[in-house]
Amino acid sequence: MKKDIQPQVYTDCKVSCACGTTFTTISTQKGISVEICSKCHPFFTGQQRFVDTEGRIDTFEKKAKLMAEKKEKALAIKEAKTKRTSSKTTEKKPTLKDILSKEEN
Repeated sequence: MKKDIQPQVYTDCKVSCACGTTFTTISTQKGISVEICSKCHPFFTGQQRFVDTEGRIDTFEKKAKLMAEKKEKALAIKEAKTKRTSSKTTEKKPTLKDILSKEEN
């Protein structure tokens, strides 16, 4: 077997919860922070409590909304550019033939 391939194990790892509770355990990390522990979890306490963390669906919907807004802005800018260039191209420049025909008259 290879030597020294196992990770460092900390026997005094401090786990801290959002409610303020801390306890020690064994882990490969020096410290861990959690949002819910056994002291504040509704299953263990018997009290219903709403957790204010943002879910995956909410995050996805927020990102989708931002992307749709960016897409609309990009389309508006693109349309404005095409209007400017199309107005320039609609103005017909006189050709050499037109200039010479005017000089002859």
